[in-house]
Amino acid sequence: MEGEALFKQIISGKKSGPLGALARGSLLLLSKLYAYGVNKRNAAYDKGQKVSRVNAPVISVGNITAGGTGKTPMVAYLCRELERRGFHPAVVSRGYKAADNKQSMVVAHNGEYRVTPSISGDEAWLLARGLQQGSVLIGRSRVTSAELAIRELHSDVIVMDDGFQHRALHRDVDIVLIDAANPFGYDHVLPRGLLREPLTGLTRASLLILTKTNQVSPSTLEVLRKRLQELAPTIPLAETVHSPVGVSELEAWAKGEALVPLQSYTDKKVWAVSGIGQPESFVSTLKEAGYDVIGMKAFGDHHDYSRDDVFQAVTEAKAAGAEAIAVTEKDAVKLAAVLSECKTELPIIVLAIGIQFTSNEKAVQEVLDNIKGADD
Repeated sequence: MEGEALFKQIISGKKSGPLGALARGSLLLLSKLYAYGVNKRNAAYDKGQKVSRVNAPVISVGNITAGGTGKTPMVAYLCRELERRGFHPAVVSRGYKAADNKQSMVVAHNGEYRVTPSISGDEAWLLARGLQQGSVLIGRSRVTSAELAIRELHSDVIVMDDGFQHRALHRDVDIVLIDAANPFGYDHVLPRGLLREPLTGLTRASLLILTKTNQVSPSTLEVLRKRLQELAPTIPLAETVHSPVGVSELEAWAKGEALVPLQSYTDKKVWAVSGIGQPESFVSTLKEAGYDVIGMKAFGDHHDYSRDDVFQAVTEAKAAGAEAIAVTEKDAVKLAAVLSECKTELPIIVLAIGIQFTSNEKAVQEVLDNIKGADD
């Protein structure tokens, strides 16, 4: 069992026996130290210490757990809505897995890329797809990136990706995403669980959004609603599902060609391959879209694919009788570079995902309607 999978087996309690219990006990001690440090840090930020403001409104999109909650589709949604209102948004991201994120760097501006995915990292590069009046920047200092976007790219609103715990940049709106399939990180902070901070932090949010609500039962969803009401009774709650909007073969996707209908490949047996935080979520999405998923190969989150990885995935898929391999857009960014140098015996299809509100989209629209320019 790979390290990440074993870790989740331990913290979820699925790893039973004396060794599992011993591991959880040790991790719990570390969690208490971690929580102490986080609480002390948050207390300083609550007092306004080391918090910088920029000359533009800031919307933060983040989560309280480690792992994927669907931030990329949500950031894309917000940017489209901001562009529709006449804004020129800039997404500022840390640039996880970037070649070098020590200095702020412009990934894309007004629909034109300035660097390759190998330089920017897959998530930042993917965020830029579809932006026509916006920009994407990476850098460890979100303050520096925001100032660069305002000064040189004339951005008039900042969208901070994965920013809930990055409190050095003042934000006007704090949107927190919660994955309905694993909402509270096993109720422990890292490393005993997946919480980045204690759940009391949710009270800082301007808006809570439950994502992937179609991947849990109605009764489970109702329990989540009640618990969030208890944890953050004054914070508005909206709900979404992640819905496929089309598919594309990898080569066509890399060229930016138009997506084709989902039904184009539903007659094929599919092997799911992903390097994301919640691989089971991808499988569920494929099945809901009508795909016959006969198996999966899950790599670690943000996995850097090699030729050997591709060979292994294709070999396993063929042995299982698969007729196509399905990947996420996040994986497609990295796979496109690898497959430009080699061919596969099975078609690789990319499932494009959009976010769809099922409850209280009005709350999000009201937040965006209230965004004012720096001079307003």
